[in-house]
Amino acid sequence: MFEKILHKIDVIDARVAAISQELKAPHGAMQPIFLSVSIQTTINALKAFREPVTAEQISAVTGRVRAVESMHLNELFRMGLAREEKRSRTAFFSLKEEFFAKG
Repeated sequence: MFEKILHKIDVIDARVAAISQELKAPHGAMQPIFLSVSIQTTINALKAFREPVTAEQISAVTGRVRAVESMHLNELFRMGLAREEKRSRTAFFSLKEEFFAKG
């Protein structure tokens, strides 16, 4: 019984080691990200400002309601394409430099 348990532990350890190595391995060139036209509009508005802005400021440029822009800005933040900076209760967003440089 004890030998069976030790064998299972060895099998699990081998699987964990294989997964760990796979995660560390380089994955080649970056894959392109396909974004909806709606989010691309938000990105273009962010590029126009070149400084941290609120969803309200973006909505003034795009003509869409603040809630929609807030949703898009938060999605960009979750995707790692934008930074979020809280000032009091207001969130300010900006594109990350490495993303901005490519666009």
